[in-house]
Amino acid sequence: MTAKRPQPPTAPLAVRYFFYIVALALLVLPLIAWLENALPFYQAGGNLGFLLLQLPARLFALIGFVLMFFQFILGTRLPLWEKVVARAQNLKRHRTIGKIGFFLILLHGLMILIHDYISAGQLLFDTWRIVGIIALVLLIVAVIAAWFFRPLKLSRKAWRTIHLPAYVVFPLGFFHARALGTELATSPALDIQLLILFGIYCVILVYRIYVTLREKFASS
Repeated sequence: MTAKRPQPPTAPLAVRYFFYIVALALLVLPLIAWLENALPFYQAGGNLGFLLLQLPARLFALIGFVLMFFQFILGTRLPLWEKVVARAQNLKRHRTIGKIGFFLILLHGLMILIHDYISAGQLLFDTWRIVGIIALVLLIVAVIAAWFFRPLKLSRKAWRTIHLPAYVVFPLGFFHARALGTELATSPALDIQLLILFGIYCVILVYRIYVTLREKFASS
């Protein structure tokens, strides 16, 4: 029996370019919102901890959040999306974008904690900071499981079990950003963007759960 060949994308080139432009716009809008808030502080000077730690950390969080959304889309194996980008390319980009997003979010968390300790003399743990820390810990666990899947000799079932909590990271990050994000409070357009991304995430997640349960019951 010959292996089934992966199907090439069938969507017109114009459709693919459209999605690439949308993806670029989703990254540019957070950058613009951040620049509008950050540039006056850099021009005025002042506290180096704030300028070198907190402000960059806020940008890392915004870009990392959007990249997490991209990673989710690329990893869900949606038939409609695979008409735009081939599955093999999706999986490759899923891993690459996931690594970049993870490092940005990790840097965000570490830089915020360091800034809090320098400016306040202690680590600050309010409700939404704890939510952010929980999201980061779950993300680290999922990343370790993904990167060391073969060296740890995990079974596919064990990998999926460890990876499952990663689906909670995006919603936790969303509510964390809504509660603490300065750029979201000052940019209605960015706030709407994140709401749309969260809505799409929820719809696709429900769809994936439905497909998984349907396949499970069909095979039993």
